[in-house]
Amino acid sequence: MEVLLDTSFILSCVMKRIDFLSLLEEMGFKVKVPREVLQELKDVKRGKKVSRLEKEAIDIAFEILEAGKTKKMKLGGKNVDEGLIAKGKEGFFIATLDRGIKVKVKNKVVIDNSRKGIKILRD
Repeated sequence: MEVLLDTSFILSCVMKRIDFLSLLEEMGFKVKVPREVLQELKDVKRGKKVSRLEKEAIDIAFEILEAGKTKKMKLGGKNVDEGLIAKGKEGFFIATLDRGIKVKVKNKVVIDNSRKGIKILRD
C-alpha cells in the first residue's frame, strides 16, 4: 500500500510531535511525498503571515522527510489538491486533514487526536 502525504498532514504531525513516518511504515505503507507538496511547504514558509513556530515546523518536516529517505513523485495537474484527489481515486491512500480532499477520496489517513497518533479511514 502506498500513501501520499499532504501539506496539512505533515505540518500538523510535526507540530503535535507525532512520528508519522514510523507509524505509517509500521502500518505497512510505502510513504511518498509529492514534489508539489514540498513546493507548497516552501511557499508557506516564505509567506508573510507565517509564525516562527510554523517556520520551525516546516524546517523540521524537511529534516524528517530527508532523514526518512522518503520517495518523491510528481502529481501532475494544476493544483495539489486536485492531484491528490486524482491519485486517491487511483487507489492511493491520502494522508490529509483537508476536508475537501477527505470527502472525495475513499482511502485516507488522518490524525487521531485522542490517541496522539494516526488512523486509517475507508469509505
